[in-house]
Order: sequence, then C-alpha cells, then structure tokens
Amino acid sequence: MIYRVRVLHNRYTVDEITDTQFIVLRSLRKAPCNTSFLAHMLGVTLSAVTALINRLHKMGLVTRERQEKDRRQVLITITPKGLEVLEDVEEKRNLLLALYLAKVPESEREQLLELLQRTVKLFESEDILDEEIARPE
Repeated sequence: MIYRVRVLHNRYTVDEITDTQFIVLRSLRKAPCNTSFLAHMLGVTLSAVTALINRLHKMGLVTRERQEKDRRQVLITITPKGLEVLEDVEEKRNLLLALYLAKVPESEREQLLELLQRTVKLFESEDILDEEIARPE
C-alpha cells in the first residue's frame, strides 16, 4: 500500500522533487542539520546525501553553511524557495489523499485515523517494549 501511495504521489509531483528530497526538506523544515544526521535518518551513505544536497542546493531549495568551530561540519538549511516547493508538494499530496479517502465511509476513516495515530506513536517510541506504548488505550 505504501508503495502504491508513493507511485500516486510521484505521478502528480514528479516535476518538482523526489520522495527522498521531500523527506529531507520536511526534516529541514523542523530544524537545520548536518549531512551525517540526514544519512542516518535516510539509511544511506554520506556520499549519497552529499549528492542529494548538491542537487537541492542547485535547485535553490537548501543552503550550506560551514560551522566556525569545526570547518568540517556543514549545516544544511531549507530556503524560502524550498519551503514554498515543500508546501506546494504537500498540498498536492494531501489533496490526492483526500480524494482517495473520500471513497471510504466516514466511520471507517475515523477508525483508520485512530489506528494510524496509534501506529505513529508506536514507531516514534524509543523502546517498543515500553508497557505504556504497547498497551492500547
């Protein structure tokens, strides 16, 4: 299902940014970070993230800033143009999702939302064995 949603999203946002670029821009919207963090978050190599950031930089969606204390450290920040592109893609993806979910009866949408919220809570937990998280409310 996740694959199918990604295919549908890409169909309507293919000219803007890739899924991976989308994930990076969403992360950078929360806070600037370095390439090591992004590589760890994405589960890819530093060289792959560097190539990704280079593409985003050429598109004007991110900036790179060397840190004064440690010149090896580069802080990546989303630009106003990057925020604009991200918001545009999110809007398109949300509209597409709304169109599909409108086909599901409201009571089932509410159940789905509840299950998704519980699933997100599980995946955001540090320890899956934590009693509070594993136990349904």
